Amino acid sequence: MFHPHYAITLALATLLVTNSPSLLAQGRSIPVTSEVKAEEQKELPDLLPEGQKYRYRFFNGLNVSIDILDPLLYTFYYDHASFEAQLMADFHHRYFPMAAIGMGIADEDSDNGLEYGTGAKQELNFKSDLAPFGKIGFAYNFAYNSPRPYDYYLVFLRYGLAFNKADISNLYYADEMWGSLGPISITDQEYTTHWVELGGMVKVQIVKHISLGWNLYLKVKLSQSGTQYGKPFFVPGYGSNKSHLGFSFRIYYDIF
Repeated sequence: MFHPHYAITLALATLLVTNSPSLLAQGRSIPVTSEVKAEEQKELPDLLPEGQKYRYRFFNGLNVSIDILDPLLYTFYYDHASFEAQLMADFHHRYFPMAAIGMGIADEDSDNGLEYGTGAKQELNFKSDLAPFGKIGFAYNFAYNSPRPYDYYLVFLRYGLAFNKADISNLYYADEMWGSLGPISITDQEYTTHWVELGGMVKVQIVKHISLGWNLYLKVKLSQSGTQYGKPFFVPGYGSNKSHLGFSFRIYYDIF
């Protein structure tokens, strides 16, 4: 005997089959699998809705980074290095106030480290134990509305301040009255250096929370004290005193 409930069930099944194309079409905007969701995330529109200025929220966390280039060069090549850690805050993925601290060290034999009143250069040893430096600054990201929010293309400005002491040996000092004096040794010669850095920065996310990047920048000294016997060979955080360009290769970690 054919029960009425069977007729109702058969009618509903027929209705679903005949209307399934339209139902699927209506549901295409809803991700039904992780693959579909991931694919849709790749297709974020370049243009934001009218009236919306930012794609991302106001505060997007902090990231910490270290420069690994100077320690590598110190290990294999140079006899001076700066060890630096930097913290950046992220606002709208657009504005990045930053602060850095570190220590610098040098033990160099050089024939062009210090310059004197006559411009003469002599073979000498410049030794500076670990000494502190600090930097503060601000960076601006041009790609702040990019669908890849943790890839940055920035310009930045930083101010640096360093204090260090140096022991200088085999120094020939040029004096206007007495002429060349030396060799002499100087112990605990104190230096204070102020400078600014202006440059560009790239940061690319590798895996979750981890990014790699590099900085290229121009260095301009504002003032330097303690130079009565000549300029220091090395300044912590700045590098070689005669250098005007800086480069670093960094590892970033996004804290949250």
